[in-house]
Amino acid sequence: MAAPQSFALKFVGQSRRTYSVSGYTADTAAYTNRFSVSGAAGAATSEYIKLPEAATLVDFSMTTGTTQTAMIMTESGAPKNGTLLMFVPHLSTVANRPQLNIPFAAGAMIGAQTI
Repeated sequence: MAAPQSFALKFVGQSRRTYSVSGYTADTAAYTNRFSVSGAAGAATSEYIKLPEAATLVDFSMTTGTTQTAMIMTESGAPKNGTLLMFVPHLSTVANRPQLNIPFAAGAMIGAQTI
């Protein structure tokens, strides 16, 4: 049985401004995840976010483990061209999550697909 979960993304812009983004996954393969920069993401929120400046993804935190999927792939304007992020090392309960350094251009349509 699928276990929908929430996750968080933290970006740091060129100006050093921090952008915290809420994410939602339905725990279904090939699902395009949902995002919100103004509240909790859910099934009806946007499939992409667009930041006003070039930014780097520095942290990905999954609330808890999913049951049917194991990772997401970032997208930047086109599907299936990004970085794979496995869920297990990025669980919110992991004290030493891997530091990320994934750059995105200003105005890029940033998304992620569950694999």
